[in-house]
Amino acid sequence: MAMQASRWSAPSRAIAWVLIASFLTASCATRNVPPIGAGGQPFKPESDEVSLWKQAEKEEETLTKKAKIYDDPLLDEYLGKIADRLLPDEVRAAGGPGLRFGVMSDPTLNAFAMPNGRIYVHSGLLSRLDNEAQLATILGHEMTHVTSRHALRFTRDATNKQILFTVLAVAASIGVAVASGSRQQSGDSIGAAVLSQTANAILGIGLQLAAIAAINGYGRDLEREADQGGMEKLVRAGYDPKEAPKVFQLLQAESKDRGSLETFFFGSHPKLQERIDTTTELVNTRYAAAAAAPDAIKTTEEFGLRMRTVVRENALLDIRAGRFKLAQAQLDRVAAITPKDPTLHLYYGDLYRLQSQRARSVADKDDFAKNALEHYELSAGLDPTFPDPFRQLGFLYYQQKDAERARDAFKKYLALKPDAPDAKRIREYLVELER
Repeated sequence: MAMQASRWSAPSRAIAWVLIASFLTASCATRNVPPIGAGGQPFKPESDEVSLWKQAEKEEETLTKKAKIYDDPLLDEYLGKIADRLLPDEVRAAGGPGLRFGVMSDPTLNAFAMPNGRIYVHSGLLSRLDNEAQLATILGHEMTHVTSRHALRFTRDATNKQILFTVLAVAASIGVAVASGSRQQSGDSIGAAVLSQTANAILGIGLQLAAIAAINGYGRDLEREADQGGMEKLVRAGYDPKEAPKVFQLLQAESKDRGSLETFFFGSHPKLQERIDTTTELVNTRYAAAAAAPDAIKTTEEFGLRMRTVVRENALLDIRAGRFKLAQAQLDRVAAITPKDPTLHLYYGDLYRLQSQRARSVADKDDFAKNALEHYELSAGLDPTFPDPFRQLGFLYYQQKDAERARDAFKKYLALKPDAPDAKRIREYLVELER
């Protein structure tokens, strides 16, 4: 859904005045904000920090209603276990906002931390990571934003009033409305909706803290500090620090080919270069001994198990967005772990079916359709009680004018899922096929 300029005028002016008032208040407070746990002192939030937390809670409540949350309690628990391993003892002893994790069902490359300790990771970013050390690198960076109280420091700095602080300015700077609209005009409305969902949720309803954390970042100095703090946590936890620059190099290489809506922090080529430079320097200097250690942790068995389903489901988002090459790589990665997964082959079928629809040559259309058919049939064969492949088989047979097979597939689908949302439409197709 494209965002219209007229939607921004009144809300953006209101937000601007709120921000101006808050910054006038914040500018009177000291910007000397110690990290949580500094000097072994118990943590006590300051008044404007408590206000930030309350605002973050309100934004989080709104965001989770508008954006799509990936519901996997075991994955959330796994992220929490890694964070617990990364969290310094002095921070744990001092208290402070509890760290909580959630995954956004969004194929773009991003992770961001709210000042109240809520950390979100996009499924697109998780799907690109190769091992647990790389995941710990991302989490350590975001955790440092929380434990070093970067949101408070950022908002207290008077110079930041000149940065892209109103939602209108942020939206204009990254071109979400323009990019999303251009995809719709080119006929790719599904891709526009999928790719811009979180961005539209953050920007379209004025979530200023989320916009800073997810899109703009906290500025070069604080982001470099987050890199340094994240690396310190990584090495203390026993992970291989050589994986830190590698993950940012991977994201940078891929961000070039992901399109104009890769607007988030970890999809930004220049900002990723900053991460590469900082972490590479640290690996070569401060953490050279840790990088040479033979027992440094690179990955665990649990990483592959927990990532399998989120990679698979993210592939479906990329399929719907028309990013077929990215989707293929993700499905192939899942196939290497669980080659007999019925849902995996359903998604392979969707991948080839959509490519068939968009292919220009007759030969390509036929090849893609053949591959789609094979994977749908394999999915149905692996789990005869799984209704979705029969639905897709019915449509393919219908398009190929194979009435008998289409009837059989649609009937199996309805028998397995009689209360399906599209049951009425499928029965209408059956009426046609019974003629």
